[in-house]
Amino acid sequence: MSDVILQDDLTVFPHSKTVYRVQLTREHIQYGHTQGKPRERRILLSDVVGCHCLRGRHVSDSAAYFCIYAYPFRKKVISGDWTRHRVCTTFRVKKTDDHDENHAQAEQWRIAVKCLLVGQSIGPQTALEAQLLPPSPRLLVLINPFGGQGKAQQIFRERVVAMLGESDIGFNMVVTERPGHAHDLMRDLEVSEWSGVVVVSGDGLIYEVINGLMDRPDWEEAIKIPIGLIPGGTGNALCCSVNYLLDEPFESADQVLHSTFVLCKSVVSGSSYPMDLVSVQTKSSRLFSFLHISWGFISDIDIGSEKYRYLGDARFIVGLVQRLFHLRKYPGHVSYLPVKGVDGSAMIHQVTEKRKQREKLKQSLPRPRSLSNQNGDRESLRSMRPAQFTRSVSMMEGSRPRNLPPRSASVGQSYYSDLEPLTPGVDTAKEAALFNEQTDSGVPITERMEENMANGRATRDDLHASDWRGDEVFSPHSQHGSGRPQHNHSNNSASNSQSGDSMDSAIDVSAMDLSADSPTQAHSHTLPNPDSQARRHGPVDSLLPPLGQPLPDGWVTLEGNFNLVMGLNVPYITTGFNMSPASQLDDGMMFLMYAMDTTRGEMSNISLKASQGRIGEVEQAGTGVVAVHAFRLEPEAGKGLITADGEVIEYGPLQAQVHPALARVLMWKPADI
Repeated sequence: MSDVILQDDLTVFPHSKTVYRVQLTREHIQYGHTQGKPRERRILLSDVVGCHCLRGRHVSDSAAYFCIYAYPFRKKVISGDWTRHRVCTTFRVKKTDDHDENHAQAEQWRIAVKCLLVGQSIGPQTALEAQLLPPSPRLLVLINPFGGQGKAQQIFRERVVAMLGESDIGFNMVVTERPGHAHDLMRDLEVSEWSGVVVVSGDGLIYEVINGLMDRPDWEEAIKIPIGLIPGGTGNALCCSVNYLLDEPFESADQVLHSTFVLCKSVVSGSSYPMDLVSVQTKSSRLFSFLHISWGFISDIDIGSEKYRYLGDARFIVGLVQRLFHLRKYPGHVSYLPVKGVDGSAMIHQVTEKRKQREKLKQSLPRPRSLSNQNGDRESLRSMRPAQFTRSVSMMEGSRPRNLPPRSASVGQSYYSDLEPLTPGVDTAKEAALFNEQTDSGVPITERMEENMANGRATRDDLHASDWRGDEVFSPHSQHGSGRPQHNHSNNSASNSQSGDSMDSAIDVSAMDLSADSPTQAHSHTLPNPDSQARRHGPVDSLLPPLGQPLPDGWVTLEGNFNLVMGLNVPYITTGFNMSPASQLDDGMMFLMYAMDTTRGEMSNISLKASQGRIGEVEQAGTGVVAVHAFRLEPEAGKGLITADGEVIEYGPLQAQVHPALARVLMWKPADI
């Protein structure tokens, strides 16, 4: 009992007859029958993103309610895969006929749960007051409406906003309009006023964000702002790598759900994790990479498959097949500075085997309706249907809800039609309209938003439907400035110029096939001049002599006809291709992979193993994986493609060096393998 922080006898909504003994500890909420056969249930706080207080809509209902939003794992029947699903458990507090007294008790539970989620140290004797809670975090959300299959806005509105609301996370949304837009925003951003920058796109927009932050005079502080990831593009390599390292399902499961869970849990708990960046020098420029530098086979696939972007992830498969039939060889030199005492191939093989053993263990677990606790056992939990519940609005003081978009089109009539959120200072009639998903005119919000966006007439309420943290719309440069971020969903240039919000109203977006995560378009991005003073910011590349000068002792040089050369900083290069299973975000090194004089069959084998996460099993002549601190690439052919993070960069000699732990990602610390 010494570990119990709160304890009470409550009922679980919508049932009001069965009484449970509810206990809150530092690890979980436990409740069981007070009479009859004991049956304990647990909600692990590691699966919980938020807690809200609610009240009944009927005046006669004096009870108060608090709702726990959790996303526990469950095992699929057919595939046997473990995935997260939404479970809302609402406890009913009715000790007296006075609603205010019941609400005060429910508020004690909300504050206690929120304190534990944010990492506050509380105990049974702690006075649970709202002042214990830190200020609500606020995110700057960047959405690329042209990336991937063009569904980033829809993904964010329908799949992400709800969990942000459950987690009491505020945000401002910027819809990028052109290549380089995110880069320019980051270069001038007041980073101290934001809890993080969230990218809803592919890897190209992350590339812009990182290089924009590194193009600042205060780059050392600016690059520390943590970056959150929601898959909205084609490749989503960094997002896949983060979920892979955290052992979150992402390939056969719902990528958006699991990535949003990682984002919300990290923001609520204040967790971020360091990520290495790679400084890349070409003849005329310097840039920073976070994924990989590629020459040959992978670059050819990436750029050659651009015309199949409408296929989504499948475009890489189509490009792979085409390139196998037209396999190219590139003569040149590859030199590298190896990491002493690290065998790259052996390390990858070791990690691959451990991962396989872990997957077998997960598949062997039974399939109960349960949540897992920290020691791997399973605790029974009553299954709650997600369709029973709708979102509730934040309990933060002074918050004012806007027209919240629906959680999904499948959410219909809810038992919560009899409940409403207890938000101080909010008009009850307006909240009733919100929870019925209607405006005062009686038109469902979803229908109105879709119609306005389709006609290029999106209103301010439509575009800020998810931003309910107060009435003011803030600028990404300053929350108190007069400027506003871009929220224009229209592709009409006239509409852009009339809005007064456009940062570049002369650009006719509708006439351009722009994609911030498009490697082809990235080649002509309006990024700063490489020779300008801004491009000289960043750490000194102490391991790299100037291009063209001899390399110091300790470097190793390979010469021949290369089919593939990759400097890998993270495990995944795109969804479904784990080329570097042993990579960590903060290991201070890259894995240099190369293949020389490879046949179609051998390259097919490499591709197959990579798609299965078994690249460590490849043992072919002319191939190798080396752990390096830096490398130099010197092509001899006059034509070719070199990409950094999927973006086409200057073709010719280049060199790269790892800089440990420069950037930060919104995630918690991965478990050791």
